[in-house]
Amino acid sequence: MPVPASSLSQRGQFRALYNGLKSQKLLDRTPVILCEGDSWFSNPLYMNMLDWIVSPSPQDNEAGVPLLGQGGLFFRAEHSGDQAIPQTENPSRSMFTKDNVSDLVGWFGKFNFDAVLLSAGGNDFVDTWLKQVMAGKANLSPQQALDVIVATGRFDDLRKAYAFFLDTFHAAKPNVPILAHTYDYPRLIGSAAHLGLGNLGIAALLKKSIGPWIGPYIEPVIPGGLPAWQAFVKLLIDGFVERVLQPLKEAPAYHGMFDYVDLRGQLTSDAQWNDEMHPNEVGFHVLATVFRGKLIGKLPVGKR
Repeated sequence: MPVPASSLSQRGQFRALYNGLKSQKLLDRTPVILCEGDSWFSNPLYMNMLDWIVSPSPQDNEAGVPLLGQGGLFFRAEHSGDQAIPQTENPSRSMFTKDNVSDLVGWFGKFNFDAVLLSAGGNDFVDTWLKQVMAGKANLSPQQALDVIVATGRFDDLRKAYAFFLDTFHAAKPNVPILAHTYDYPRLIGSAAHLGLGNLGIAALLKKSIGPWIGPYIEPVIPGGLPAWQAFVKLLIDGFVERVLQPLKEAPAYHGMFDYVDLRGQLTSDAQWNDEMHPNEVGFHVLATVFRGKLIGKLPVGKR
């Protein structure tokens, strides 16, 4: 009988449940997964992508959507708004700092994890950073605006940050797969997060981070309206794949260990998006189905 999936952020709770599964001899068929990431894994307004992976809907089962066949135990360390590249001004909101990675890999080494899931990089190109980079620029095409980003070395810095994480985890357990993801192409550039009746209770916690994080900083720079802004962000996401994720996947040091789920082009309707950076619950459900299928293929055969 499958073990119901559980997601925990408290280490004591995770340890207790892990030891309980071990004592009942259920670990040999229960996936154990460590998760680190940004709001695509942690958005609290509604079911985000990781929520749907942990807790698929009953309709998924009825429709034959690939599920984690033996439940799962997820340790979740993600936080909305975190960046991948270490920030000197706000190191506590950076994922791939020495302190955070050392802490996570120490925990990683204490238990038999079957996979590591990452959601990182999107926040590194937006908000205050994008505002500073685009300040004083004008009349740029989407490609010219991307060239400005490339010239800053931001993609190189992000790839190095990812590599630091991968090197550290690979040294600890070289056979545990690490799976990241691309972002899909946003459509609602300039739109802030929508706070509906279902999430007004936590709106006060988010009122400083509901966006928009892109539109205000490219609108004065890239003429042509929404189509041009969408084209720029598409180039930015493609650049993240071509300059960060794909080179790491192809690197001999990480061959067979690091991979990513390509989510580009999945959400083609405005109705699948909440704001300019985040799908809504329906959109995240679509993406989770794609992600879950790739994850299952990375798990030990007996845990799929």
